[in-house]
Amino acid sequence: MADTFEKPVDNRELTVREVLNEPVESLVRIDEGWTHIVLEVNRKWIFRFVRDPSNTQLAVEQAFLPLFKGHSPLPIPDIRYSGADFIAYEKIAGDKFSESVFCSLGRRERTSHAASLGDFLSSLHAVPFEHRYLNPAPFGGGDFWEELWPAAAPRLRCDIRKQAEGYFRRALSGIASAAYPTVVTHSDFGTSNVLIDAAGFRLTGVIDFGDISLGDPAADFATFYRRFGKPFAKDMAQAYRLPLGENFWTRVDYQSKRKLFFVLFFALNRGFDEHVPGIVRAIESQFGE
Repeated sequence: MADTFEKPVDNRELTVREVLNEPVESLVRIDEGWTHIVLEVNRKWIFRFVRDPSNTQLAVEQAFLPLFKGHSPLPIPDIRYSGADFIAYEKIAGDKFSESVFCSLGRRERTSHAASLGDFLSSLHAVPFEHRYLNPAPFGGGDFWEELWPAAAPRLRCDIRKQAEGYFRRALSGIASAAYPTVVTHSDFGTSNVLIDAAGFRLTGVIDFGDISLGDPAADFATFYRRFGKPFAKDMAQAYRLPLGENFWTRVDYQSKRKLFFVLFFALNRGFDEHVPGIVRAIESQFGE
């Protein structure tokens, strides 16, 4: 079979050829995320390269995935090759659990998948894990009013800005005294990183632990809450086996809205300015009429 490649992939192609114990017959760049570049090799292997080799999150991920592998109720990346700027694992079959897939499901399937996600988060959040680089805000933005709000406020319409400011002051006031556990969170647990089979019958895996951090367990419910609605998130919580802590739904709602502000902060600080207008529209839709 002739080699099939996209445009040259700098030194990453050389790395793949050096470490893979089989001929490289195809190599395709399938994703260019904000922190990683993902290559699919021989339609079998996934190589995830960090954009910034000084990103200490890779070391955290390299240590955590082998530890969690034996506890996860869903398939996760099983690292077979790794280096200073990459990990590689056999591709996990499945499609992204997107809104379009969700809309095609019946109530029974939705409830079943929500239960699977709640069960997965129970296992994830129960894992005892320590690492010198594991922290609550690996990419900055840990202080909402000092970092996230100044990045967003000038870009919001006046009426939206007032609504958002009022919301966050109320939410943070309600959360400030709430007791809840601090756990290891996936921190990007949502429609892009949960995989489902083509027929929609079962979840096939969870990928991309590159944002792993210490935080509120509510953060890992937030994206599905925002994308699929509170009933789906409630089904997830019903299957969750650990304490949720006080003011849980206030925390979930806060985390879902905060994530958009963080994404805007990250885009502005990492040179992804082309995404800023879309993120601002997404924020405004959360606070618009």
